[in-house]
Amino acid sequence: MSNAISRREFNKRAAAVAAAFGLSNFDIPELFPTVHAASEPVKWAMIGTGTRALDLLRPLSTNTGGQCVALCDIYPPNLERAAKTIGGSPTHYDDYRKVLERKDVEAVMIVTPLDRHAFMTLDALSAGKHVFCEKTMVFKEQEIAALREAVAAHPKQVFQVGLQRRYSEIYHMGMQMIRRGALGRVTHCYAHWNRNSDWRRPVADAKLERLINWRMYKEYSGGLMAELGSHQMDIAGWAFQADPRSVIGTGGIDYWKDGREVYDNVSVIFEYPEGQKAVFTSMLNNQHYEFGEHLCGDGGTMELTLAGPSGTGTFWVEPKAKATAAAGKAKEQWWAGATVSASATQKGMPIFPDEIGEDMPFMDRERAFGRRWLAQRGWYEVTEPKNPVGTQFEHFFMCIREGKHPLSDINVGASDAEAVVYANQAMDENRRVFWPKYRDQKG
Repeated sequence: MSNAISRREFNKRAAAVAAAFGLSNFDIPELFPTVHAASEPVKWAMIGTGTRALDLLRPLSTNTGGQCVALCDIYPPNLERAAKTIGGSPTHYDDYRKVLERKDVEAVMIVTPLDRHAFMTLDALSAGKHVFCEKTMVFKEQEIAALREAVAAHPKQVFQVGLQRRYSEIYHMGMQMIRRGALGRVTHCYAHWNRNSDWRRPVADAKLERLINWRMYKEYSGGLMAELGSHQMDIAGWAFQADPRSVIGTGGIDYWKDGREVYDNVSVIFEYPEGQKAVFTSMLNNQHYEFGEHLCGDGGTMELTLAGPSGTGTFWVEPKAKATAAAGKAKEQWWAGATVSASATQKGMPIFPDEIGEDMPFMDRERAFGRRWLAQRGWYEVTEPKNPVGTQFEHFFMCIREGKHPLSDINVGASDAEAVVYANQAMDENRRVFWPKYRDQKG
């Protein structure tokens, strides 16, 4: 085992071990289909070029599947920064409707303040454009049905929501492990996203305060729940394969007394139909353990995060589950012996395998053996990490050119938006909020 082996050999062995352990759903399609080079890049425009847009424009600047032909923003400094980031010579606009009038624009990316997502998406679909809409998909509950109807009415147009964890190898591997039984019965998701800052942007002219710091004001923003929690509630729903039944929560403006209207800390609990719970907490006065999700089951625990270039994941075996496996028919398959099994129980094992060479330092080799151990058990296939922020656009352009369906589609976006809207409602009204189909079954 000290020499590197191929992905094909890994998957062959992993399949055999999965069968020995009775793990189901091994035949999962390849995580990312081959992206074929398009004869012509997709001509796209970005509507909204603020700070989030810059994060997206950096990977887009090297993506050959698309070509930026237009940028739109009502604040000139944003347009200037965006143009420098993307390069080329895109036309500048201050009215998004002018962008939609252009016949050569095939797709638009909507990266505006949250309150504008829905009506701009509706207008773009009506204009015949493919749409990438940043999370959260909508601002208000009633907008969800309107977007569902519009997307259904334009089946040849791609609609994708900016939930990039859906395009992360780490997260797909984690979900593969869950589906194949690595965590046993999954019952809880603990998610957190913390920062130590006032979350403000500098404003040279006080008249521009609400324009630049729109995240601070309820007229435009869903606060921490929308800007951060939306990503993590998507993971909880993905893991549980269900939408919540109800949510309770509390939030406050307890640290930053600066005129903001949205909470500077939130704590919410979602309850799912089978009794699972998802807990989300966020604060703006401490970032010691910045962000990530813990998924807990009776067989193990998994921590996932997108921290770093492509994210990381760690898996712990529950001692009870380890003892059960070691005592049963699968005893010979408890791979890698005492060192790895003890580490998997006590310290956790990285869930991304890499090649093992004889010249590797001892501790690096031990960690690599741990990752290999997880792959050998058939809990995921081996692949190479990529930055999901860029990968989501590779898929967007591929879906447009090849008629494929996005991973973060209208259904994923709608489920995520409901979680955000109802959580904010629960905190604002200090009550338990039920999803529509459970409102007549309270209790």
